[in-house]
Amino acid sequence: AGAMLCNMDANIHLHILASGSKGNACVVEGPQGSVLIDCGISRRALLQRAGELGIDMGRVEALLLTHEHSDHVSGVSVFAKGFDGALFATAGTIAGRSYLRGLPFSTFAPGDELCIAGMSVQVFHTSHDVADPVGFRFECGTDALGYCTDTGVLTPQAQAALAGCRILALESN
Repeated sequence: AGAMLCNMDANIHLHILASGSKGNACVVEGPQGSVLIDCGISRRALLQRAGELGIDMGRVEALLLTHEHSDHVSGVSVFAKGFDGALFATAGTIAGRSYLRGLPFSTFAPGDELCIAGMSVQVFHTSHDVADPVGFRFECGTDALGYCTDTGVLTPQAQAALAGCRILALESN
């Protein structure tokens, strides 16, 4: 674990590019770059929607997957071909789709903490009908954002991780 390079006044911004049964994707913008969460839409649609919102996809340093349902991962293979950043998912998510197994994913697990784009990213377990679903808490300085999707209930771990977040993106199934 290295030192966090966070500007105490920095804000974390959430941009929802797609949400629903036809696809999910969002960008969390931090002080030093951005993170893409899920990629359940085509690369073309992703880039078009990002452009419409003024999001620079060249700042995306990592793709994080919440779980393996197709509305969250169907666009990953094509997106990954032109992406130089890191790919992260749980072992269960990667094992859940054959086309994910061939990509250069690094694995994380609930309880892990990553440092990406100047943000601390805490991984927590969620309640969903898949192998190993997760949500995320992004934190930098005094700013915190929670992201939790397709969860039936908020697990105690999720409740603890989401406590005190300025922005919560919650979607239940």
